[in-house]
Amino acid sequence: MKGILLVVCTTSLACAQAQDCSTGRYVTADLFPEVEVIQAVPFGSNTGVNGSPQTLYMDVYKPVGDTEQARPVVVVAFGGSFIVGSRADVAPLCMDFAKRGYVAVANDYRVGFFLPNENTTMQAVMRGAHDMRACVRYLRRSVAESDNPYGIDTSRIIVGGVSAGAISAVHATYLDEESEIPAVLAPQAVAFGGIEGNSGNAGYSSEVMACFSFSGAIGDTAWIGPDDRPIVSLHEVADNVVPCYTAPVYVSGFPTGLTASGSHDIHIRADHQSTINCFRSYPGNGHVGYLSTDYATAMDYTARFLGELVCGSEVTCGVTTAVNEATEPVFLLGPNPTTGTLALQAERALTIDVLDAGGRVLLQQRLQPGRQVVDLGSLPAGAYFIRSGASLLSRAPVFKVD
Repeated sequence: MKGILLVVCTTSLACAQAQDCSTGRYVTADLFPEVEVIQAVPFGSNTGVNGSPQTLYMDVYKPVGDTEQARPVVVVAFGGSFIVGSRADVAPLCMDFAKRGYVAVANDYRVGFFLPNENTTMQAVMRGAHDMRACVRYLRRSVAESDNPYGIDTSRIIVGGVSAGAISAVHATYLDEESEIPAVLAPQAVAFGGIEGNSGNAGYSSEVMACFSFSGAIGDTAWIGPDDRPIVSLHEVADNVVPCYTAPVYVSGFPTGLTASGSHDIHIRADHQSTINCFRSYPGNGHVGYLSTDYATAMDYTARFLGELVCGSEVTCGVTTAVNEATEPVFLLGPNPTTGTLALQAERALTIDVLDAGGRVLLQQRLQPGRQVVDLGSLPAGAYFIRSGASLLSRAPVFKVD
């Protein structure tokens, strides 16, 4: 079965939710011309990257003139490689969502300079996910304890973001079992609060209805399970910052030793798990460039997916998915492990790269159509990745032995 619908007309509330979509709300741009912005609402706190206490704030965007008091919420996190950025960066996206009838929230998460490696980079991702979870919990707390000041429906909370913000949202959505905490963070798991984190509003759920991702990625696609939370993603296929496929991770140009899977491979996994999903890809090696060059289409595509979900409609993915998606017809034959030679099958002439675990290109070879042999004999024993174009030939490394 291709997923399940999360809003069904079985109660009076659900029926009301379905009826409020008849005017095109949640999908139509500029349905509400004016937006009220409530700035700097504190929703939590935690230890910042510099070791000092940090209060976390959010800005709330509400459509003016809207009488609906049970609206879906879209939480939007900014980008900046987990080092820089602020919630003001996503103000245009929040304005857009609010004008369509959502309550939009731009949330803080802890950013700051760190020396990138496996541990510090995963800590940064977890900080982003923890702070987003705390924001979701605060929204539920505001309904339970403060008489729903923002007019929201806590059964329809969606999280998303741009670049690092999208990575935070994806992990907040799918890294949802203590057993999934990456091994590099296991010794610190109790101290930083496990999956939920210590950023505030304990006792309230951080569950979300869906996720949207503008050029995000996930540490392990295996975290996406059967009929999991729906996701919509947009991504350039040769993104030079966050990989669209599966590739080594860099932060500000520094290798981290981590490998992550971007939107393309997230959606391959979602398809295999019968999880509702839509993916729109763009040609080129830019990073979130479509929000400048194709903004209206990108937002309409995202809003249509989310609108169909919150209205309980069948998800159609709107316009075509996979725009000019690039694929490299080359296959890894083996052997793996190898003492030196590695056989590949290429359907056309192309170039492949051999990378070490840090993402450095050690060898480059031009392949002709047919069965080809790559000689790794000059490399020391270790684990290596083979890349063709934007994608790795295999998530698992090739092992070179003496």
